[in-house]
Amino acid sequence: MERIYQKAVSVQNLRNLFERGVFAVPELQREFVWNASKVCDLLDSLFLRYPIGTIVIWQTDGSNETQLRKNLHILPQYDPANGEVLFLIDGQQRLSVLWNLIRGQAAPVTNAGGSNIQFGQVYFNPYASEGEQHFHYRTRLAGDLAQKLVPVVDLLALGWRRRISGHGKRVMKRLEDCRRGILEYKVFFVYCQTNSLEQVRETFIRINSHGMRVDAADRAFARASRLNLRNMVRELQGRFSNGFEGIKRTTILQTIVLALGHRDLGDRAIDATVTKLETQDDERARFERIWPKLREAFCTAADFFSELGVPSFDFLPSEPMFTTLTLFFFYASGPRPTRSAKVLLRRWFWATAVGARYSGRGYRPNMLADATFAAELGTRGTAKPALRVKVSLHTLDQTDYTRPGPLSNAFFCLLRSLKPRFLEDGHEIPDKEISSRANRKDKHHIFPRALLSSHDVGPAKFNSILNICYLAARENQSIGQRRPRNYMADVPRNARVRTNALASHLIPSFPKSGVWNSNLRTGFKVFCEQRSRLLVRAFEKEAGIRLFERD
Repeated sequence: MERIYQKAVSVQNLRNLFERGVFAVPELQREFVWNASKVCDLLDSLFLRYPIGTIVIWQTDGSNETQLRKNLHILPQYDPANGEVLFLIDGQQRLSVLWNLIRGQAAPVTNAGGSNIQFGQVYFNPYASEGEQHFHYRTRLAGDLAQKLVPVVDLLALGWRRRISGHGKRVMKRLEDCRRGILEYKVFFVYCQTNSLEQVRETFIRINSHGMRVDAADRAFARASRLNLRNMVRELQGRFSNGFEGIKRTTILQTIVLALGHRDLGDRAIDATVTKLETQDDERARFERIWPKLREAFCTAADFFSELGVPSFDFLPSEPMFTTLTLFFFYASGPRPTRSAKVLLRRWFWATAVGARYSGRGYRPNMLADATFAAELGTRGTAKPALRVKVSLHTLDQTDYTRPGPLSNAFFCLLRSLKPRFLEDGHEIPDKEISSRANRKDKHHIFPRALLSSHDVGPAKFNSILNICYLAARENQSIGQRRPRNYMADVPRNARVRTNALASHLIPSFPKSGVWNSNLRTGFKVFCEQRSRLLVRAFEKEAGIRLFERD
């Protein structure tokens, strides 16, 4: 560094710096990633006079203006009339929050994770006792709480007294103390004068490695100066639909690593690949040649998951599956797999989901084996996937439907593929009524949980996927806590309608089924054993191979 010096600036004086557009966000920086909880934590630190860390500035001349990022942040745009460039190396998140509170931002701000933050709904509670939380984020206020909380944007506004009323002298004094404490808080800036971009990149990585963890994607984006990887990945995510825009950036980068033929996984593999792209002209040229095809392969893979029974990203059993399927389409000669390739892909999909092949110790060997499988299948149209799957039957009983994972997500994909029907009339339930993995209202405990709990059956049993099916909300509510032998008697007597309706949920309904047993505990145990066998047959029918061990 040519020179390093410090300066302290009050929050109140930051307003002038923001409005002059003196700060610039460099390409190596992350997007705005903070959530509402972080906003409240920052304000609490200011109010209680705790340190919030330093803001690190890269001070350089106009020759580095090409490093300026003009979007993907929520700070004022840099004004070139300022002459020198003050790039934010560390502190973008904190300054972004202060700016949006000071200016009284009304419209919601979306962070990099897709969550909205409404700065106008960040509140200070002047009635809070010592030890209680002073700052809150509320999108809806009601009752006494609505009368107590004061919007921070009103408290920091120039005409703040006009905006705040209805409080006594003691509370107004506390509001004034809070306002003054925040605005007079001194933020420390460290200015680093240099024109060396490499020094700045290394500074960014070192600072963030000791603070908020920098993942492989952020390190890659920081080091990639000859390729704008951040925008390439962001643009790719913008092409996805059905929630696949939420795919991790590291997953995309890992796929790039394998597509380039580097048979390695993890952060070190990504770092090594970026180094090659930065230092080797032929490697970079090769990547630029294959990127258009690889980009289309990503999009085709995201779309093809629906044919494998995955309606949206939330239902994807395992995110690394996206890498394997993308590699297949990257190597394939066209966007549609052959009939034989589709059979092998279905076999791979269900074996990987049910067997959780990409978890634990199996991640590395299975991912590398499947990368080879994808390349061979895409290139030649045939391959032999190394699918050694032997799942214990007890795994079904032990899988909790509330916890997303390979087998539980595969279970819901399986149920959706069977076109579940209303019990009341046998008509098919519309997809929109069972479209969310997270929505519990469309999921029904076949043996009601309150009923089982009253008979000393715990959550580990009644929340098992063996006891879950899809039901539309109106049927779920009408069933309530009745025993299955009672509410299933309401299913139409027509034999075909009854059989089709219950079969669509993989509910054993034959005369000796546990659902008809008058003894609840015995009936539930028998039912779980019977439904386990139905699920095994259904999973293995989809896969076309044996997946489960037999006793």
